[in-house]
Amino acid sequence: MQPKQVRRKPRTPSWMGKMLAKLPPWPIFYPLYEASRLNLVEELYWSPHIPAGFDGFRIVYLSDIHFGPLFPAERLRDLVQRVNKLHADVVILGGDYSDNSKNAVKFFQSDLEEEFQAKTAVLGVMGNHDRTLPEDSFDKLIAAMRAKGVIPLVNDGVVLERKGSRMAFVSCDDFYYAKPDLKKTAAAAKTADYTVFLPHMPDILPETYKMPGPLFYQLVLCGHTHGGQVAVFGHAIKSSSIYGSRYLSGWYHEHGADILVSNGVGTSGLPVRLGAKPQFHLITMKKEM
Repeated sequence: MQPKQVRRKPRTPSWMGKMLAKLPPWPIFYPLYEASRLNLVEELYWSPHIPAGFDGFRIVYLSDIHFGPLFPAERLRDLVQRVNKLHADVVILGGDYSDNSKNAVKFFQSDLEEEFQAKTAVLGVMGNHDRTLPEDSFDKLIAAMRAKGVIPLVNDGVVLERKGSRMAFVSCDDFYYAKPDLKKTAAAAKTADYTVFLPHMPDILPETYKMPGPLFYQLVLCGHTHGGQVAVFGHAIKSSSIYGSRYLSGWYHEHGADILVSNGVGTSGLPVRLGAKPQFHLITMKKEM
């Protein structure tokens, strides 16, 4: 399955954005101050479908870092340290590591004191900003991810075993700028008792509803929307989704699956946020009896 057309041009840091990013994040500049903060959202996720072996399994999910002029190295170091202190079973990087795939490579080549760590695995998916340049940059990105111990999920997945249960974590390639293959993605989960689908953007979800048979996943974790970045009364001023504010932020339930759309960590275009706090998530899976 391939996207019909590119619907949204990725926003890159403008000269104004770079200038604003140099201002001190004082509360009097509230949109700048809000963008500079980082909120940990702790989620207890209850479901009867969670395999017994994964009761208590802990996932850290973070997306849309946008490393570069609007998210410098010192903020990245702080983010890595905060994530690692949680000692999660799995860490999931939800894509859009920088403003383009060349700089996404630089993100993974950053000289940090410590890298993202998890008890079992660190997984990474592809965002639209990560697929903006020719294929050779993509190959370099995959190599850079693997060199840092990150498992790239591109129309593929991993199946983890715990206490006799099997859980799959799968993701397709970017919806608009690459070649997502949902059939291949679904096949990566066929031996699992439970599947977590990790597309960068929620825009691909309606495509999965068109597939024959039941959904191949039970839980979705995604980002891309930034919560609107600037949102008023639950609506984005300028949405990055073709569905407007349908998948703006938070939890949704569609076609029997639970969906979490994260506001993400960084910003795009301008270093401002309003009504859409930057966030990353600690999700503890609990089997509901």
